[in-house]
Parts: sequence; C-alpha cells; structure tokens
Amino acid sequence: MYRSSLAVLILGSVVGCGGGGSGDSDGSGGSGSGEVVVTPPAPGERLQNLAEWNLFADGPNQEPASRVVPYTVNARLFSDYAVKARFVWVPEGTTIGYEDENKWRMPVGTILVKTFAYPEDLRAPDDNWRLLETRLLVRETEQQWKAHTYVWNEEQTEALRTSAGDTIASSWVHTNGETRNNDYGVPENNLCEKCHGAAEKLDTLGGRTRQLNGPFDYGDGPENQIDHLAALGMFDREPPPADQRETLVDPFGTAPVSDRARAYLDANCAHCHSPESFAGSVGFLLDYASTDPVEDDPTNWGVCKVPASAGPGACGLSWDVLPGDPAQSIIVCRMESRDIAIQMPPLASKIADDEGVQLMREWIASMPATTCQ
Repeated sequence: MYRSSLAVLILGSVVGCGGGGSGDSDGSGGSGSGEVVVTPPAPGERLQNLAEWNLFADGPNQEPASRVVPYTVNARLFSDYAVKARFVWVPEGTTIGYEDENKWRMPVGTILVKTFAYPEDLRAPDDNWRLLETRLLVRETEQQWKAHTYVWNEEQTEALRTSAGDTIASSWVHTNGETRNNDYGVPENNLCEKCHGAAEKLDTLGGRTRQLNGPFDYGDGPENQIDHLAALGMFDREPPPADQRETLVDPFGTAPVSDRARAYLDANCAHCHSPESFAGSVGFLLDYASTDPVEDDPTNWGVCKVPASAGPGACGLSWDVLPGDPAQSIIVCRMESRDIAIQMPPLASKIADDEGVQLMREWIASMPATTCQ
C-alpha cells in the first residue's frame, strides 16, 4: 500500500517543500481540493482525529502532505513483526542540528510520525497493509516532547486518538507461508516514556546518522537519505560524505556477524542498555559505542558477566553471554521467552523475534569458547 504509491508520496513531500496552499482534508485523510499543509495544534491541545494534523494527503495510503518527508532506518526495532512507515516534518524556517554520532537535535515543532501495520503476506511486506496505529512524537518545547497515539479503525478510513492503549486482533501470512496471529498491543502513552525517556529526557530513538545513512527510493531510484535531507536544506550544516559517516549494517544482511549483532543490539536494546539510559547502571551496555570488539571491554555486552538480576530473569544460568555457547547465555533465553518475568524486551512485545534470536545465537557461537570464572 505505502510503497506502491511512492511516486505520489514524493510529489507531496518534495515538490511541495516551499509550503503554501490550503490545508483542506476530509475525515479520511484524503487530499481534498488543495495541497495539504501540516497544521499542528497549539502545545497542550489534543486532536482527536489524526486527519486534523494534516500530516497526510491520503492517510489510508500513507501518502504524506507537503514537506512531510519519508525515511527508513538501517536496523529496525522489532515490533511483533509489524512493518512501519516513518516520516519527519520540521517547521518551515527551522533546521535539524546534524550530529555525526549523537542523536540529531530536532527543532521545536518537529513531528516524527510512525505508522505500524501488518501486511497481508510478510513475504511481500510492502503490499496490502492493515494499518494498526500511527504514533506521533512532537517536540513542543526545547525541554519536552509529547507522544500522541492514533488507532486505525477496521474500515481503514480514519485513526482516532487513544491514551489508554488498545488491543487489535491481527493475522498475516508469515515468511514460511504459515498464518500467524497476534493480539497486537497499542501501548498506553505513558509507556512511551519507558523507551523514549521520561519528562525532559523524552527523545527520538532512531533519529541519528548511523540509522539513516542509507538508501531510500524517493521515486527516481535509491538515494542516500541524508544527502536527500541535506538537499532539501533540512540540516544546520553540511554532513560529511556518505562513506565517512557512521553507519549501521542490516542486521539480517551479509555483513560480518559481529557488525550485524552490534546493529541489532543498538536498535533494539540500547534505548535502555546504554550508559545514560534506564538500565545503564547494571553495566550491561548494548549501544553501538559500547560494543566495539576492538576498542571496548567485552564485559560491556555481557561476556562472562554475572547477571544483575536474580530469580527468573537469570533463567537458571550463570552468565549474560557465555562465549561459544548460546544455550548457556542468558541474553538468548530472555529474548526467546515471553514469560513476563523473563522476557526481553520487558514490554511492548508479545512475540519473540525468531530472526533476532537466531542472530544472537550465531554471534555468540562465533566467539572463541572460553570458561568464565
């Protein structure tokens, strides 16, 4: 649904970069008679229908409005096999503070948009989406972001605001051809803080160079996303050349297993397991900077490390990572489990990431076997 209408999508997000036009849109998110221009509410105001933001020229088809730019990430955050469409909008006259390694500094008024969906068949992930929810992260002030969540109706015509979460019975054909089912959980707004940070620490997770330094098809074939954003004048300075930028590899691509594991952990675990984050105090650090196999201490990522948690969370095992032995490594057990007392991540997931678990197994098996003391 989303990818098949990419040519129209680009006309809205690139040709319309100068702004202007009328903001007419109907209740379904359709484009109406004029160019759709984003109309965010005043800080503190809560819009009940996603269409009121005018972020989409066509919401059900995920075609963005003027100056709403689509993007993707190099390493995905697993969300129970849901696929995602991502967009960013910054107010006219503002720019993103570019950073080589740290999170980009988004200007006040920035809106980050992420729509979650299940395709009819995961073997054709860009087609026939059943839209689930659209989440907005809005930078209302220098100190504060606000989260807004909208759930799509069964008819796929509109998305209405929720703060209490929801459960959506869903099914799809999996990559092995079998039908899978999931009671997809839309999180409560306050759960956003568990990953994105509380109060003034609330921030984007993937808005950084290593996640976006890669290709996206904007209608004329693949183009580097950061080069594209720079050409639109969206940065406060010129980024270095693409081959000089920090870049995450595809965790499920063909790069060396250590690089793929680091990318996966950075995308899926580092929002908690990094020095400045929620689980930083336990010393199990999984952000990209802490997992360099040449420069960093391997205990950072659990090698021969005694677990910080006792009880079920230790899975009856002794080490977070036992080199050469995935079956005796706690990280594998916790990723496989969906027992609420054991599972990792601890929230927002009802299904284990089979491919992610297999990657962890491959990575640990590739480490020279050792006896931890």
